Amino acid sequence: MSVQYPLNFSVFYLQNIISYIINMVINYKAPQKIKDKKSNAQILVKDYMSKNVITFFNYESISLVMSTLSSNKISGAPVINKFGKIVGVISETDIMKHVLESRYFNMPTNKNSVSYFMTKTVDTISPNKTIFDAASRFLELNRKRFPVMDGDKILGIISRSDIITAALKIKGQSWRK
Repeated sequence: MSVQYPLNFSVFYLQNIISYIINMVINYKAPQKIKDKKSNAQILVKDYMSKNVITFFNYESISLVMSTLSSNKISGAPVINKFGKIVGVISETDIMKHVLESRYFNMPTNKNSVSYFMTKTVDTISPNKTIFDAASRFLELNRKRFPVMDGDKILGIISRSDIITAALKIKGQSWRK
């Protein structure tokens, strides 16, 4: 025994169902992905820089620099004056100048202080820049390291290899493998 409904009741019921479905489709919101705070956080220079910075005074001997760079397996370091202000950067390339000059004259040169061989134009970076900003500056300025500065104070040094290390950690969080 089936119940018979009037035709206008069925049409009304069907219109309500269709209206409800259309409303659901129009107002549908996809499920939101839960944001991972780590992957959205800025990856800053200060998080990857070396904080124990080897520095040289501008009056120190180039031989001391060569020995220190070699024993610490680093390719360069900031140069400071007696007041602690950064005045240059000494690198393996700068030291090559000394080596070639010594060979040319077939004797050690009398120009033996760091200040003679160092690069006097110092490109620095802020600790609050992202590693992407740093990577861009490395490519733009063709440098291997930047002193990380807060005003006149050296906070650390960041190198190209530090950027690579940071990139590997980011890849583990968000890049496709």
